[in-house]
Amino acid sequence: MRYFSILLISLFIQTSAAHGQELTSADEYSQRGIARFEKNDLDGAIADFTKVIEMNGKDQEFCYYFRGMAHYRKGNPNQAIVDLSKAIAIKADPRFFDDRGNLLAKQGELDRAIADLNKAIEIAPQYAKAYGDRGLVRLMRGEATDAELDFKKCFGLNSALESQFRAAANQVKQRAVSRYLHEKPSDLEIIKFSWTEAPSKVLIAPSSAAIPITTSPVSPTGTRVLADPNAKGEPGPAEILNPSGAAVSSPRSSEEENTRDVIAYKFAVSIRNTGSKTIVGFKWAYFFEPKDPAREGLAYLFTTKTNILPGKEKTLNDSITSSSGPKGSTKMPSKHNQALFNERLAILRLDYSDGSSWQSAADVGGQQKTTPPH
Repeated sequence: MRYFSILLISLFIQTSAAHGQELTSADEYSQRGIARFEKNDLDGAIADFTKVIEMNGKDQEFCYYFRGMAHYRKGNPNQAIVDLSKAIAIKADPRFFDDRGNLLAKQGELDRAIADLNKAIEIAPQYAKAYGDRGLVRLMRGEATDAELDFKKCFGLNSALESQFRAAANQVKQRAVSRYLHEKPSDLEIIKFSWTEAPSKVLIAPSSAAIPITTSPVSPTGTRVLADPNAKGEPGPAEILNPSGAAVSSPRSSEEENTRDVIAYKFAVSIRNTGSKTIVGFKWAYFFEPKDPAREGLAYLFTTKTNILPGKEKTLNDSITSSSGPKGSTKMPSKHNQALFNERLAILRLDYSDGSSWQSAADVGGQQKTTPPH
């Protein structure tokens, strides 16, 4: 509540002691409005801030701002935008522009949202959150490169914001792909898809003065994306760089070896080529959509090289590993929490032997296209 003056805070202390007294001043209504807002008494807060505005009290821009945010919490985004616009007309505060930009983005008005976030950054170039919010809107517009630049600027100014904006960006990406789950090329049929999990172990390289170099936490052909950013994949077997820089296998002995428990997730999809061209590449996403909207979904992206002749079918397989978490965890898919999710598979891209390709709109920023052969 840093926007209110010390005088108003002191008045709150004075008036809070007089619960039974009838309020008479705009300052008293302002402070009660703040208290009600903080306690999520939204109707009461709206009534109090409206009273301050009617009484022509001071700091009206903040009364409009908080009344607008109360309307938003009540599920009235249009009225919230109206109030934030009135607050901005009184004072060009970067927080007002940032929050109105967010509300506009939620309403699908991405161009207006970008304009507000640009203004917030223009007024306060060190306002980290505005860069993060603009990055999310740019991601919604399919401007992935510009979005990443905004995220980099945001995290450089305030590294504490990284986890929340990475999680939000993952959700934006997932929603973008989810819109095209039923979109597929006419020359391919999905017969079935499935996944399994199994406990496994990976070797941990012994201590050494050499520098351990680990493989990426993905499968040889697939990459985990859009999932919980805190759920890290496990690295592959370690390698040691010798003095010449060449990679050599880690020395192992029965005494030195150690292992780590992991869960191996194996994904499979059976497809039939119903077209006239040979399929040589297949990009696909396996989705775990939560039945509870409040829960975060998961999605895994794979790119598989293959060779499927016209009229033939083939089962494609890929896998990832993850540290075995505590029992009951819902961060990663598991047979014990499978009932919490709906599973879907999306086709994002097909590459053909003649050099042409088919791409889903979800994979090319909103523009479906078929690339002709060169």
